[in-house]
Amino acid sequence: MKKLIGIIFALLSAVFLLPVAATVFRSFYSEGGFTLGGYKDLFFDCFVFYPMFWNSVLYALAITLAQIPVVILCAFGFTWAKFRGKGLIFVFYIILMMMPLQVTILPNYIGLRDMGLINTPWGIILPMIFSPFGVVVMHQYMKNTDASVIEAARLETDSVFRVILVGVVPQLRVCIFAVALFVFAECWNMVEQPMLFLSDGRLKTMSVFISEAGSYTGAVLFPAAVVFLIPVLLLYLFFSDSLEKGLALGELS
Repeated sequence: MKKLIGIIFALLSAVFLLPVAATVFRSFYSEGGFTLGGYKDLFFDCFVFYPMFWNSVLYALAITLAQIPVVILCAFGFTWAKFRGKGLIFVFYIILMMMPLQVTILPNYIGLRDMGLINTPWGIILPMIFSPFGVVVMHQYMKNTDASVIEAARLETDSVFRVILVGVVPQLRVCIFAVALFVFAECWNMVEQPMLFLSDGRLKTMSVFISEAGSYTGAVLFPAAVVFLIPVLLLYLFFSDSLEKGLALGELS
C-alpha cells in the first residue's frame, strides 16, 4: 500500500514538474537544435529586461518586508485583543481573501487614482501591504502560541509592541518565514496590478515583460520564463525546512 501511494505521489509530482521541465528545455532549444541564442538575445540584446527584473525584486522585497509587521500586528489583535465585532471583522477578512483579484482591482484603481498614486511604485506596493491572506494564515498559527509566555511578558512591560517582540515573535519565527515566502511568491507573480496601474515601461515588472515577450527581438520568452522561476525556487530551497514546519503547525491549528 505504501509503495502504491509513493508511486501515485511520484506520478503527481512528475505532472506538476512537467511544465517547468518543458520551459527549461524550450529555453535551450531553437531551430531544430540546442542553442544559447535565446539567453544571448535576452541578456545582451534586450536591455529592457534588466530594469523590469529589478523592479520585480524591489516590489516583492518591499511588500514582503512591509507586510510582515502588519500581518503580525493584525493577527495578534484577532487572537488576543477583546473588542466587539472581532469575529465579524475576521469573517470579512476571510471573504476578502477568497474574492477573485478582478473584483478588487477596480476599487483599488479608483482609490489609487484619487490619491494620485497611479503610475507610481507606491500604487503597486501599498495595496499589497494590506492583503488579507497573510493575516488569516498568521492568525491560524498564532492560536498555537503559549499564552503563559505572553502573560509573563505583560508582567514585565505595558508596551504592546514589546510584548509582541518578546512573547510572540520568537514563538512564530518558523511561521513568519513560511508566510514571508508565500507573500514574496504572490508579489513576484503579480500580473494585473503592474499592467493596469503602471503605464511607464521603466516601472513595469518581469511578469509584464513575459506577457509582452513576443514584441521584443529574439527568442526571449522561454529564457525569461526560466529566469523568472529562479528567485522563488532559490527561496524555497533555502527555506524549505521552515516552510514545511510552518505548514505542519498550520495543520495542527
